[in-house]
Amino acid sequence: MKPSRNLDPKNQPGFRPPPGVEDAIADLQEQSISEHGMDENVVREMGYQFVDMIVEYWKGLEGRRVFGPLSPVGLDEMFDEPLPENGAPLADVLQECRAQVFPNTMAVGSRRYFGMMNPAPMPVAVFADSLASAMNQNVATWRQAPSGTAIEKRVIRWLCDLFGMPEKSFGTLASGGSLSNITALKLAINKSLGRDLSQVEDTDGPGSDISKLVFYISSQGHYSFDKAVDVLGLGRGQLRKIPQDDIFRVDLWAMEQAIEDDLKAGLKPSCIIGIAGSTNTGSIDKLDKLAELADRYDCWFHVDAAYGGAVILSEMYGPMLRGIDQADSITVDPHKWFYMPFAAGGILVRDGDFLRKSFLVHPEYYMEKVLSDEEQPPEDRRSFHQGEKVNFFQYGVQGSRRLNALKIWMTFKMVGRRQYAAWVEKDIELARIMAARMRRQEDFVIMGPNTLGICNFRWEPKRPGHGSDYSVEEVDQLNRDLQEMVENEGDTWFSYTMLNGRVALRVNVENRMMEQSDIERLVLVIRRTADRILKRQ
Repeated sequence: MKPSRNLDPKNQPGFRPPPGVEDAIADLQEQSISEHGMDENVVREMGYQFVDMIVEYWKGLEGRRVFGPLSPVGLDEMFDEPLPENGAPLADVLQECRAQVFPNTMAVGSRRYFGMMNPAPMPVAVFADSLASAMNQNVATWRQAPSGTAIEKRVIRWLCDLFGMPEKSFGTLASGGSLSNITALKLAINKSLGRDLSQVEDTDGPGSDISKLVFYISSQGHYSFDKAVDVLGLGRGQLRKIPQDDIFRVDLWAMEQAIEDDLKAGLKPSCIIGIAGSTNTGSIDKLDKLAELADRYDCWFHVDAAYGGAVILSEMYGPMLRGIDQADSITVDPHKWFYMPFAAGGILVRDGDFLRKSFLVHPEYYMEKVLSDEEQPPEDRRSFHQGEKVNFFQYGVQGSRRLNALKIWMTFKMVGRRQYAAWVEKDIELARIMAARMRRQEDFVIMGPNTLGICNFRWEPKRPGHGSDYSVEEVDQLNRDLQEMVENEGDTWFSYTMLNGRVALRVNVENRMMEQSDIERLVLVIRRTADRILKRQ
């Protein structure tokens, strides 16, 4: 273990406060926490009240509805009031929160919530978020957040190492997968056109060449890629949505055929996008085969592992991501299967210097010296950017940046990879138990690969009285009715989606506290709800 160093300036060699400053500092320390007459005891008591509220909320999750019968009109009326002229006591504001906010939230931390990728957050991460807010560091430049920058660099290094990326890899944390995916496509464009932001003054822009670029993704790809092509000034038709195979992975033959067709048409394949855990089904593309395609056709290879990336933590299931280490960029969202509270997304890039050049700007007020090529520091063999004053605003779209790395850093240190792996493995096992239980129901059909923590199934009942079968459209509606009835009754919550043009029910297991008994309970709720619906037919 490295020896600890006391970095307090007062304890550094040669530190001498100017005359009179020491007394002034002591006076300020007495006053600094005061605001509107509050002293440190008042602030501490405020903190205790908020902690009590958080614990109260968590403790009450299993005794309340997962989702209430809400109405936007009713909620808007509930919160309809003018901006207060005068402040109210904290106790009154907290009581309003308890009475109006708590009951009208989706109980994502409940063991009866099986919805989207919203995890039950780690308590240490929740309080780390509060600590980050208290320090209010802007991790845009090293000067504004020295330790925050170092922590984010370390978190990025941990993630790059997890995915087997080389030492020259780097990345940046972002608000979520959408911004990371947009960033990845921007990098692909730069690579295809042979340009970066550091060259902007020497060029008139990409011109018509950008209209010839083509991007390839499974039809199961995330909606953020539709946004990305628009944000980046591309046409929607430049995003080729390739059909999936029978377990919702991208059809490799169809993708290669699309690439060949585009080459014959005089277009330039720019980026191949692999999905490592789709939102619909949790399906994982054959990433190693996609890496080969990308190499053969000189394409940027991006992997959207926003959801499934956490599988890399597990020695048991990590091989499902074989080939991800060949990616040029990877989207990963710790606020999904790493159980972080929002927001904590990120992008990892194989060539960290290319990421920097793609977003490199030099605003005068950040006081950073612009180095010539001859003045660049020598390469540090320890790892990319170790020992350098990294300015993260130069590595992505965001300028002002919250210290989101703190919660990841603290939680990783407190939990460790092995415990994370155990939680991920348990979630996958529970999803498989769910699939096994639904297979026992003669009127339910499993849909999707059941690869990760997602189980898709469809209710296909026979019409009561042994009459004619329901049409596929009627079955679609019955599945919607089942989901809506469960939602309205508030006992549990899951979603539905569209698979192969038909409605499928979707259960997502992403809760480290969930047990098999919660799965058994969910199956019972679904069975009883289905039977009640049929009795009404």
